[in-house]
Amino acid sequence: MKCQWLYTIILALLVVGCSSTKYVPDGQYLLNKFKIISDNKSINKETLKPYIRQTPNQKVFGVFKLQLGVYNLSHKKVGEKPVIYDESETELSRTELNKELINRGFAKATVEATTETHKKKINVTYRITTGEPYKISSFKIGISNDTLLRALNTPKDPYIPSIKPGMNFDINSLDKERTDLTALLKQRGFYNLTKESFRFQVDTTNDNLKASVILKVRPEISGNDSIANRVLSRKRISNITFLMTTTERTQAYAAGVPRENREKMDSLWYDGYRFLFNNKLAISSKSLISNTFIFPNTYYNDKVVEETYAALNALPPVKYVNVVFRERPDNQLDCIIVITPDKTQSFTTDVEGTNSGGNFGGAIDFTYQHRNIFRGAELFKFHTRYSFESFGNISNLFARNATELGSDVSIKYPTFLFPFLGRDFKRGINASTAFTIGYNYQVRPEFTRNLANIGVKYAWSRKNLFYTFDLINFSYVHLPHKDITFDTTYLKPSSPLLYSYMDQMIVRSGININYNSQRGKKSISGDVFNWRLGISEAGNLLNTVCNLFNVRKDPDSNYRIFNIRFAQYVKGDFDISYNQEITKDNHLVYHFTAGVACPLGNAEIIPFEERYYGGGANGVRGWSSYTLGPGAYYNKDTDGKIDFVNKTGDINLMANLEYRFKIVGIFEGAAFTDAGNIWTIKNYDFQPQGKFQLSEFYKQIAWSYGLGLRMNFNYFIFRLDFGHKLYNPANNGTDRWIRPLKNVSKNMEMFFSIGYPF
Repeated sequence: MKCQWLYTIILALLVVGCSSTKYVPDGQYLLNKFKIISDNKSINKETLKPYIRQTPNQKVFGVFKLQLGVYNLSHKKVGEKPVIYDESETELSRTELNKELINRGFAKATVEATTETHKKKINVTYRITTGEPYKISSFKIGISNDTLLRALNTPKDPYIPSIKPGMNFDINSLDKERTDLTALLKQRGFYNLTKESFRFQVDTTNDNLKASVILKVRPEISGNDSIANRVLSRKRISNITFLMTTTERTQAYAAGVPRENREKMDSLWYDGYRFLFNNKLAISSKSLISNTFIFPNTYYNDKVVEETYAALNALPPVKYVNVVFRERPDNQLDCIIVITPDKTQSFTTDVEGTNSGGNFGGAIDFTYQHRNIFRGAELFKFHTRYSFESFGNISNLFARNATELGSDVSIKYPTFLFPFLGRDFKRGINASTAFTIGYNYQVRPEFTRNLANIGVKYAWSRKNLFYTFDLINFSYVHLPHKDITFDTTYLKPSSPLLYSYMDQMIVRSGININYNSQRGKKSISGDVFNWRLGISEAGNLLNTVCNLFNVRKDPDSNYRIFNIRFAQYVKGDFDISYNQEITKDNHLVYHFTAGVACPLGNAEIIPFEERYYGGGANGVRGWSSYTLGPGAYYNKDTDGKIDFVNKTGDINLMANLEYRFKIVGIFEGAAFTDAGNIWTIKNYDFQPQGKFQLSEFYKQIAWSYGLGLRMNFNYFIFRLDFGHKLYNPANNGTDRWIRPLKNVSKNMEMFFSIGYPF
């Protein structure tokens, strides 16, 4: 039966991994599980688990030792070998737990480790008795240095400690306070400051579990004038120099080799910045300055240095960046920004062959890129593609065929190109502006179609948010030829394809906002939270103008511009996901998405490309793409073919839950369940039972479940998913609920794709 072998193999691995102690030596025990018990409910036991030095084999669903099962079945060739209980590791874990509890303020805490054996397995229990904790009775910053105090107590943004009286005397919290204080001061000019420059003075002499805490500068720093002058002084940026060579001369300059001992380079001063280069400046000074957030005659700021790294490294012609500071007298810093250029030009050519339902074809794809076309770090891209598909047999390939030729050109500028925006605003965000133009020519037996488009797009980011704004995206569809049979078969009134195969224009604009909780972090670990909001519209401004000037409508009650009908709609999408890290190799991912697209005045239906479809590798995986919905709609007259025209809608709702776990090496597994559907806003006669109704929609939510296998190569992921229908709203009565492995060829789908589904 289709795909049943996958379920059988995974079930066998789960069973073997759960029960086998095959390779546990006699007289020793498999560490089965451990648990932490505390008499204090305020203790978060999850935060104590990292201090356990020996942990059991990884579990799937918290029960099955899948990787151990692979190890046992492969006769120790692959997988995870059994974790053999080590008494010394348990004692070390007990000691580490006790130290951590003391660090958290429980100075009288005790930890007892006990074991329980059953056959060749052992369970370990760590019992914690915390006792009463030390509390902070008072906390103050006892810094006497005037320069530090002025930097901390700025009128607009004074420093407010996170340590408050009444909190536990927690060493970790105190260390975080010291780290946060140092980070703030390094953003306010203190280049040489480190968190080790500070210490805590603690008074617990009253013996009443109270601690008085004062944060001070270390005496070896404050008591030494030369050290204090270096560490506790604010540094100003004096000169900023860009080095644009990769020779030994660059290294000599950055290392501070005296001028008389290094070779001479060409130089240029622009807007207060100095540029050193050989022969010519590879990237324009203006582009480099606009992506640099370090300014002359300002205090050193650790944060803007990181932002400068990110912005300059993002420039297409830059290979990598290094920012070096040299200290000068009078608390001055020279900043040297070393730019190593990348190759400016590249091209790729791809050739492919196709066989779609017995129709042979091929395509050639060519892309050319210039990463510095106008020497301002502008990315120029030219792409063209030609494809051919034959509808005849091998002996008569060219009798009946389809050809397509498409080209597009884009230029991306590394700045915000918009009038009336000040220079400071443009430099305050990491932005780009892209101009695109494209043309596509299609020739098929049924029609000849021309598609042209032009667009202007802005992109910028702030902290964890990334924005894209389509100022305008204009597209035009022109069909000089249509076969009358195609017209009458597919382009009936209100057909979803109607406007895609008639002369029309779409004048679209929209904005997308993306949030990623890990954006900008140096290490990716722990829980990850993402959301995306998208809003777009088309034709509304044109419709307003036509109304104001009383433009005459055509016989179908539509406005036309230059005798061309234009589309009109609004669309909104929201997508959210939460990746919960249970352990390093086990994650639970929650996902929800919703969208609605509403046709307005000048259109009965939104363009086909903007409509939603159900099913697919990233949707409800019990259905293939364009086979689910809308609502309870079902077309019996498809002869087994996908009814992609009518399997589209205006409303989309979907929720997913996926458990991801490591198997062995690059192989990962997943178990998932998906629910959702699409609906139409209007009651179209070609999609009966497809309209969204509050009283019915919850009965029309499709439900599926399945298993997946992934190969994780770090840079990309190959994904194989098997989804099985559980609830099919297109069926009648009790037939909507589908038993496992019933009619597998009909109720199960297989997907091969790249990347995680969400």
